[in-house]
Amino acid sequence: MKQLALCLLAAALFLTACGKDEDEDQSPPNSFTCNGQEIGTPYGYIMDWGSEGSQLIFADKELMLDGLKTNASAVGIDLDTLISGQTYTFKKSDAAGYDKKQHFGYAAVYNDQPFANGEFVANALVLDSLIRGSVTFRFEDNVYNIVYDLKYVNTTVKGEYNGELTPAH
Repeated sequence: MKQLALCLLAAALFLTACGKDEDEDQSPPNSFTCNGQEIGTPYGYIMDWGSEGSQLIFADKELMLDGLKTNASAVGIDLDTLISGQTYTFKKSDAAGYDKKQHFGYAAVYNDQPFANGEFVANALVLDSLIRGSVTFRFEDNVYNIVYDLKYVNTTVKGEYNGELTPAH
């Protein structure tokens, strides 16, 4: 009886281990790395400003909940034109040669900062002095894949988001 229980336990562990490997290969977790810390970002949002472009937001908390007051982490990237398959590079939007089909002009990162009433509070620390970076944007069948590498003066933030984006207001 003990041998049967051990065999069943071994089989269950084997199947669980195989399932985890397959899941990891299929879809990387939604997260970003900042100062060596990995932060999960299961919530994705898109803010559409019409002719002024869009902002993509990836967060560790559901930021659109009424009355939410918490510390949160998020990455926000402004893209003027969304073209599936395009890799955008950072260039200030007022710089000569800025092309909204090839460049993005702003990205902000909040790491465990106070959030209330639908926005980060005024004294929240934000990384927004971007010096270079890239964003690869893909969209197919209502599923987004965004890979980003953002370089600030003393910090590099790398991340990926895979999934649907909720319209933000």
